[in-house]
Amino acid sequence: MRDAIKAVATELLIRHGYHGMSFRNIAERLDTTTTNIHYHFGNKEKLVEEVLRDYVDATSARHQAIWQDPDRSLKQKLRDVADFNFARYKAFNKDRKGSRPWSLIGRLRLDGEILSPEAREHLAFFSVRVHDSIKVAVRNAQRRGELRDDAPLDDLAFLLVNIVNSSSVFTQDAGSFERLEQFFETFSRVVLSAYEPEGPPRDGGGRDVSASA
Repeated sequence: MRDAIKAVATELLIRHGYHGMSFRNIAERLDTTTTNIHYHFGNKEKLVEEVLRDYVDATSARHQAIWQDPDRSLKQKLRDVADFNFARYKAFNKDRKGSRPWSLIGRLRLDGEILSPEAREHLAFFSVRVHDSIKVAVRNAQRRGELRDDAPLDDLAFLLVNIVNSSSVFTQDAGSFERLEQFFETFSRVVLSAYEPEGPPRDGGGRDVSASA
């Protein structure tokens, strides 16, 4: 029952925000009582904190798996992140032109002033974890020979983490997922390509791949 309550709460929070989610709504969806929900979570604040913690943990883990994958290029990782976002986007939008919220993190950032301190910490923790993973990704890209030795790695990581953090709001403002995909593709084509080195690629240890071919 706890997992079912959290699943419904997550959906309602994404669709309607903090004020749009109530124990009564959850009880109606699950054909149970508000007393039962209070029994499991105490109050709305505690439910939101637990739901957000679980969501942040799962989302951070997925980002870490993408960004820190040693066998994929940085440009491929951008496509993988876009695909991950689209999988969540299409759960709340019928097609690529929808503008409905699809990320719990993005949605609750809009309600930041009314969230508990613990909930706000979870949101901040997501940004820190993703930023750390992206830093690993750009350093690995440089070692692999995808980026020049003088590439501004901290600046690239800063830009990328802000793209990630703004993805949900960006699709809502643009009214489509295609605009977000274009944003990722433009960053890859314009920004990353500007720092591509001349010469053969290197492996993860910085060795010339062509020399051992």
